[in-house]
Amino acid sequence: MYATQIIKNTNGEDFTMAALVMQVNGFQFQVKVNIALDEGSDYYRIYGEKDGMTKEYHHDISFDELGDVLDSMIETGGMAKEEYQAKVKDFVCSL
Repeated sequence: MYATQIIKNTNGEDFTMAALVMQVNGFQFQVKVNIALDEGSDYYRIYGEKDGMTKEYHHDISFDELGDVLDSMIETGGMAKEEYQAKVKDFVCSL
């Protein structure tokens, strides 16, 4: 995990955002994730980076939603609690 600045082009104009970058290896998502603060709107944006390509996955995320959005995106993906717990149990047993 590290902090950086990323440059994104929107409507033909480049703008810079502070971002936290981390490599994730969850059940649903296995890529480098950029969590960027859009200072103009005071919301977060989540980008995934894989094979040199960057894709925006979520935008307009408030700070109090960020944890739930990341958990759903990386780990649970909308699974029921019981289904997720069974998947974790299977994973742990396979180690």
